[in-house]
Order: sequence, then C-alpha cells, then structure tokens
Amino acid sequence: MTEAISNKGNNGNSWIQNNFLKKPYRVHVLLFVFYIVYGFVWAGPSEIFEGMRIILTSSNILVTDYIYIAGLGATFVNVGIMGLIAVFVLSAARHRVFGLDMGVLGLVTGFAFFGKNPLNMLPILLGAWLFSRFAKRPFEENLVPALLGNALAPAVSQLAHVDMLPTELGIALGAVVGIFIGFTISPLAAWFKRSHDGLNLYNVGFTAGIFAIGLMALYSNLGIEFEPRAYWSYGNNTALIIFLMVTSVYFAAIGIFVNIGKKVTLKELLLVQTEDFDYYKWYGEKIYIAMGILGVASVAFMLVMQAEFTGLAVGAILSIIGFGAFGKSLLHAIPIVVGTILADIANYYSFGTEVNENGNMVAILFSTCLTPISKVYGWKWGIIAGFLHLSLATNIGIFHGGMNLYNNGLAGGFVAMLLLPVMRAFEERKKRRKEEKLAK
Repeated sequence: MTEAISNKGNNGNSWIQNNFLKKPYRVHVLLFVFYIVYGFVWAGPSEIFEGMRIILTSSNILVTDYIYIAGLGATFVNVGIMGLIAVFVLSAARHRVFGLDMGVLGLVTGFAFFGKNPLNMLPILLGAWLFSRFAKRPFEENLVPALLGNALAPAVSQLAHVDMLPTELGIALGAVVGIFIGFTISPLAAWFKRSHDGLNLYNVGFTAGIFAIGLMALYSNLGIEFEPRAYWSYGNNTALIIFLMVTSVYFAAIGIFVNIGKKVTLKELLLVQTEDFDYYKWYGEKIYIAMGILGVASVAFMLVMQAEFTGLAVGAILSIIGFGAFGKSLLHAIPIVVGTILADIANYYSFGTEVNENGNMVAILFSTCLTPISKVYGWKWGIIAGFLHLSLATNIGIFHGGMNLYNNGLAGGFVAMLLLPVMRAFEERKKRRKEEKLAK
C-alpha cells in the first residue's frame, strides 16, 4: 500500500522544509516552548514558581508524580525546560543527529513528569564531561549515555532528605554521587549492552538499575534508608490527553509536510523494516509520521483500557513517541503489549489487582522497550517477553529502592538477557533443520 502526498504548492515551502523542519533539534525546540506555554494555561506565575520549587527540592524517588506534588502548570514548565536543556547540550556538543537522539529527548521530557529536573540532571552531565576529558574522547560520544543516565537522578536528590545527614552535606554528597554516575555510565552501558545484544532499547535503564541496586546496598549498609513513595496524580485526563494529542499530531503534521511529493508506504509507517533500529537514518523525516501514529495509538490504548492518565503514563507515552525513531514500531510493539496484558489478566485472577491499575498500565506502556525481540525473533517470542516483563517490572523496584527511574529498562534488560540464549538456541535448531532438508 503506497500513498503519494501531493506536490502542489511545494516550491514556496522549500526554505521552511530544508532550513527548519529538516533540523530535528529545531523541530523539538518549538514543541518544548509549547510545553512551557501550555503550563501557563493551567496555572499562574506564582503557582508555577512554587511548584518548580517543590519539584527542585523533592527527593524524586519512584513514584513521585510531579503533577501530584506540584500541579499541572509547574510540571509542564519543568518538562519544557528539561527538553530545552537537552537540546542545548546536544547542539552545543555538535552531536550528529541519530534516531536515538529523538528517543533520548522523549525520555528526558517524559521523565520530567516524575523524577527529572534541572538540578539533579546537571551533576550527571558534568560527570560525563569529566569522563570525556579523562578518556580524551569528544564529549558528544558520552552525551547520549549521560542524558539517559539521568535515570539515576533520584540518587542525586535523595541524600538531601536523609535525616542522619545535614541538608547541606546531603546536597554536596548527592552532587558527588551524580558526578560519579555521569563519569561511569558510558563505559558501563557499553558493557551491559552485550548481555542482551541490544534487544532492550532502554539499555541505560538496565545499566542504571544494576548501578542503583549496588548503591542501595551500600546505603543500607551505612544505615541510610529510604521510605517508599506512591504519589500518583488523578483527575487530569483532559489536560494530559490534549498535551499528548498535540505532540502526536505535531510530529505527524511535520512528517507529512516535509514529505510533500514523496511516497510514504504503510510498511514505513507501521512495520519499519530496516537493517538496524535507527529508523531516522533509513527514512529521514518520514519517521515523524510513524512517531505521531505511535502517540495516537498509545492514547487510544489508554482510553480503551479506561486507565488514568497519570504523569508516569504520559511520560511513558512520550518515550514511545521518541523511540518511534529508534526501534519502536507499531506492529512489532503489539505482541509485547499482548504479552503484558495477559500477565496483567493473570494478576487479576491471582491477586484481584485491577487490570488498568496505574503501575500495571505504566509497565505495559514501557514494555515496548522490548519491541526488538518481536522484530528479530518473531511475534511469539514478543508475547513471551511481554508476559515476563510485566511480572518483573512490578516486583523489581524494591531492589533499587526507587533510585532508578527506568525501572522498566531494568526489567526489560533482565527479560532480554534471560530469553536471548533460549531464542538463539531455537533459531540455531531451526537453521539446522532447514539445512538438513536442503541436504536431502
């Protein structure tokens, strides 16, 4: 199935297309400015200022929904500011644009709904810059892992809230911990990626989770304990659905506009068959349309499930949209989601947990980090991966004490690591049987 977008009237738009819309960071800047403006639609300056103060001084341990503690307006402003900081750093480092960069921007802004803010972001970036100087490598090589490494942002914030430490000392120690995280996250992420062969798109979340488990053990040994949190927002579906739909339609509209006169196939929009996971490299601005479709599909899924649009759910959908340029495609995501829903239903019959319970819905959305399993090994393995993912994601947080925001990245890493040797064994067996048939 192929659709040709009309070429009429395109000449007058060529400058916009070539000098603005084909510059991904510029495209994202407009969106992030909208987020800030949208925040002022829902709250006045004084309320936003107070909300930002709360966000910046929070411990940020999972689960800390910023909408719950600071309100809609301040949360949207924090999301926009975090996106602009990420774009500024990427641009200043002259980072070459890849599909993963769009995924990173989706994660940075998504998790700015819960856990990430400018104060706990900067020490980790500083640590990555110091590592670049130490390793004598360009900063741009370590920048993406550093931005993703903000999964451990609560480890920077939390020490200021420990009763046994003076606040000033806790802040200083938190900054030191953040610098150390940034210094080590890049080489650690490269090492841990080998364990799952890239089948978990949130590899840094897996790395950060292992790091957080070790850090939690260290803190426990020193008598530093963190109280679990469960701050979920409610009653904001209208504002958040509008936010997500504007984001999705924005990307889709840009993709259509830039590709006026070009053929856009259904395979490009839904299946995305490429040799690797960098869809932006293969399809360019066409991928914006696929990103928009993923956003609309995610919103529709939440509505069908009659689920609450919490800050965490919105953050998960933003990450899905972003990774639509790197590894996530609608058809390959479906088997993963089916598997998580089956596990969700099993929980309902075993423990009476509501199918659309907040934590389960967030895990279902984030389970799409395992989409490469469906792409590489087929839909049956995708269902199995999804089933295992929800089971792990809803139980593994206790080991890192909420210090790893990418809890689903950790769960996804373990699922991929456990399934990889089994899937390879089945593939090798299939290959041998095929060779034996040909030999006959």
